[in-house]
Amino acid sequence: MHNPAAQQDWLDFDFGVAALGASFHGDWCLTADDAIDHVRAYLGTEGDPTGPVLLIEDILLLRDSVLTGSELNLLWRATDPPGGGSPEIRGAERAWFEQLLSEATTVARGRGASERDCTVQPECVPDGKTAAASQHRRLTVAVLELIDLLDEGLSDLHMPLAPTQEALRRCATTVCSELAFRFLLHALNQSSPQLSLESYGRIEGLGTAFGYGPYVVDRLLYLTE
Repeated sequence: MHNPAAQQDWLDFDFGVAALGASFHGDWCLTADDAIDHVRAYLGTEGDPTGPVLLIEDILLLRDSVLTGSELNLLWRATDPPGGGSPEIRGAERAWFEQLLSEATTVARGRGASERDCTVQPECVPDGKTAAASQHRRLTVAVLELIDLLDEGLSDLHMPLAPTQEALRRCATTVCSELAFRFLLHALNQSSPQLSLESYGRIEGLGTAFGYGPYVVDRLLYLTE
């Protein structure tokens, strides 16, 4: 999310690749022929192009990053709903993101998005010049500190804890801290650690700093109970 002024109306709820991964709840296969058919239904065919463009931004950042295939797989698995269900992409990580890019681009262009919106990777780490990129870099340390929350209590992550934490750190420091933060929110939802009010307050403060609306972070409030 690197154009907050134009994208603000889409930031009340989860968005981008993290939201897409979480949409593969356990019964998605009952209404779709395969994973790409589900993606098409998720994206829809009408409406504002901003939603698909936000997804494209994430995909371009991940596809063109220095992250390894294994790290991309760990980040994708972090978006898995608590009950599981997202498709396995191990060994074909960038091919999967290329498929997602193709589908999202078709939808975005059909809704009026420009060629630039669908092809130009937003600059963030290390040299992005926009106000959003600068803000994301300033918040990197705060995101890195919160990744350790995955180690609070028993972890029900669907992937090994330490490699997942390292993939999140690498995403924050080499790709975009805001994108890493959204992956972290899903990993926390998946592993369901008991969060202190102080820890939740730090998460909520970061969500506000990134420009999120009220429901991106608040869905984790149950972890403080």
